[in-house]
Amino acid sequence: MTDEWQFLDEVDVIAKWPAEMRKFVLEGGKWSERKQGLEALNTLIEQNPRLSTTSMTIYGELMDEIRKILDRESNIVVVTTTVRTVELLATGLRHKFAGFIGMVLPFLIKRAKDKKKNVRDAILAAVGAVSDTTSPERLQKDIIDWFSIPSPESKQTLLAFLFTFFCKQNAPDVPFVKAIAPLCVKAATESDVTVRDKACATLGSIKRLMVDAISAFLAPISTDAAKLDKINQYMEEAVEEAKKIAAARPQASGNLVDEEVAEGSSESPSETPSTQTAGIDPWTLLDAEDVTKKIDKNVESQLVDKNWKERVAGAESVKKEVEAVGRLEISDRLREILILMCKIIEKDVNVNVAALAAQTLSAVAQRARFAFASLANRSFPIIFDKLKDKKAVLRDALNELCDAAAITTPLSAYVESIIGGLSAKNPQSRQQTALFLARFFAKNDAKTTEVEAVKQLVEQIQKTSNDADKEVREAVIRLVAAIQKSLGENVAKRLLADVFEDKMKAEKIPGIVEQLETEFGKAASAEMVRLAQHYNLGVTVSSAPPKKATGPTQKAPRAPPSVNTARRAPTAAQRPPTAAPVSAPKPKPFVARPAPNFGAPAAKPRVATVAPSTARPISKVSGTPRPANPPTTNTNTATTSLRLGQVRGAPIAPNVVRNGTVPTMNRPVGIARPQTSGIAAPRSRIGSAAPGIVRPATGRIARPPSTSRIARPPSAGGVSNGN
Repeated sequence: MTDEWQFLDEVDVIAKWPAEMRKFVLEGGKWSERKQGLEALNTLIEQNPRLSTTSMTIYGELMDEIRKILDRESNIVVVTTTVRTVELLATGLRHKFAGFIGMVLPFLIKRAKDKKKNVRDAILAAVGAVSDTTSPERLQKDIIDWFSIPSPESKQTLLAFLFTFFCKQNAPDVPFVKAIAPLCVKAATESDVTVRDKACATLGSIKRLMVDAISAFLAPISTDAAKLDKINQYMEEAVEEAKKIAAARPQASGNLVDEEVAEGSSESPSETPSTQTAGIDPWTLLDAEDVTKKIDKNVESQLVDKNWKERVAGAESVKKEVEAVGRLEISDRLREILILMCKIIEKDVNVNVAALAAQTLSAVAQRARFAFASLANRSFPIIFDKLKDKKAVLRDALNELCDAAAITTPLSAYVESIIGGLSAKNPQSRQQTALFLARFFAKNDAKTTEVEAVKQLVEQIQKTSNDADKEVREAVIRLVAAIQKSLGENVAKRLLADVFEDKMKAEKIPGIVEQLETEFGKAASAEMVRLAQHYNLGVTVSSAPPKKATGPTQKAPRAPPSVNTARRAPTAAQRPPTAAPVSAPKPKPFVARPAPNFGAPAAKPRVATVAPSTARPISKVSGTPRPANPPTTNTNTATTSLRLGQVRGAPIAPNVVRNGTVPTMNRPVGIARPQTSGIAAPRSRIGSAAPGIVRPATGRIARPPSTSRIARPPSAGGVSNGN
């Protein structure tokens, strides 16, 4: 359909408006006169659809009077006629009318609560014409304010306008949808039946544009099957309505705001949205929420309660709040709660409690995504160990948690946990770990798979392929088929040569690969593509093509900045020209430290003067001088200070110094251990033992050797009496 408006000349209808009729409207009067004057203007605009835009000031006085009529007029006929004038002016001026939107749109919304259907229908047409002159962003604030009006009639008019508005769009304005869709979902729960029905119609119109991405906003009514069915029905009606609007819309003006861009467009509104919204991620349309504000303050104590019913109640309350939102923010308190959930999975003997904890963690992983990565790495070892449980309720919950956590963190982060699961003692753990890996690789392709992580798993996979348990072997064959599906047959045969050499195993792999391609598709899933893009995995690390090797061997890739690798010093050619040559610092001259001086102790006050004795001790038995004892082999260096044959002076009393030339001891006194074997030595000249010391019953304490530094008390005659 050709746009006739573009071929028309602009007409100044204000100048052609009779002065008398203009006076009725601008200067006031009876309601019949105002009606007559507005009808005359409307007739002129209908006869001259393209209005003059040479000077926009000529419409200023008229717009001000229209605003007053919409605000104060009580006569329904005058109001309806005025609303029709707004519609004709917006249609005649098109995008030039955008400057007057602030003057008339709030008052049109104010009139939308009128109970007269003809008034609401006129307002619906006028608001639709106004919306065609501007962008959704300009309308957003006024529409949000419109939702706050409690009148059911006002909301019915608003939702009817939004249904038609979204049917006119070929592609969704994501920020606008993000602001309006939650309000429509809330209106779907209103007490008025008509409001609920029109809200579902609006959501169906949005779903025509957003396809499955609208599910991000439908969480509050996701359990209401009746509403979801209505939304789907209205989506089909929106498709038909969009076709009618497209057929009646001039081809040269797909959107009145930007005529030149839309000129010649022949896209079908019913087909374009599905292709344009295929890449929209519903999760990105939502704001992250902290659910701990809604969780009971005593839930931590419930999760550690001895009564399993209390633990179940606590886990269910957390799970309910988590599933009520579309996007989660992991706050400090929520992290502590999730750590308690991990401990429940690890240690709780009640499978129902452990299964609830696993389901909660899975829901958090889906809604928090990459913020869950650290908790995923923490939980994987626990999960692979608990997969040994044969109870289906727990095993299924753990498998769901594995799949949800795997799209939040790279495979290389928990590859050691997988190796532990494949080498676990329990065959159930080995089997379930292999099946998880098979599902994981089946969702990938060569562009998203971490080849280095696969190489780390190769040895354990080949070892587990010969497992004694048949179910484990079957699971590993499925895993090998999944690797072949993701990396290709040639790469898989090179990495897992031992498996492919077994003809019985190799014959099963092609059939399993076909099954996996049918179930998961040949290309990587959206979750795996998102994971690879977030962590720069596979060939998506850089958009630049890889450099070709210039020699027989290719240089190793440069280590990331976070890795502490050794660096070579720059050569002379690589240094800046202004940099002076770096010379090694001269070594400092060696200075020997002085030897420690253990000199003679400081002189003490002299108490008594005792002549030194040079006589050797006299034997008690024979009465002859006893030869000096040879030095012992004690490791204490103090015992070797006396030379062989040196004569020891007579014992002296404490605090007594002697005159003479007998050498004094230069080192700390060492205490010799008593001898307990061999020939019994004479008693020590030290007095009787102190109280509390028990002498050995087998004999007398051996006498210390002559080289001992234990001071001996003086006797009357200088000779020991043996007591």
